[in-house]
Amino acid sequence: MTEKELEKHNFLTWCRYADAQELEKARGKNHQVWERLYSEYASEVEVINKTKQMYESISQHEEGVQKFDLSLKISI
Repeated sequence: MTEKELEKHNFLTWCRYADAQELEKARGKNHQVWERLYSEYASEVEVINKTKQMYESISQHEEGVQKFDLSLKISI
């Protein structure tokens, strides 16, 4: 894995698990780094955000809604 690939992996993983407060703190403290990484990986971050919103919406409505496994399975 190259340094660029590792940076992408780390950033996207962090975006996936960070809460709103952590995201805001990172935007403030490391504004230049955040802007660079976000501009490079904006489409992937948007997919993560939509997935988070969908999962939160589903988990709030437990009655009458089937639980979905939203994990990504990659075939090698």
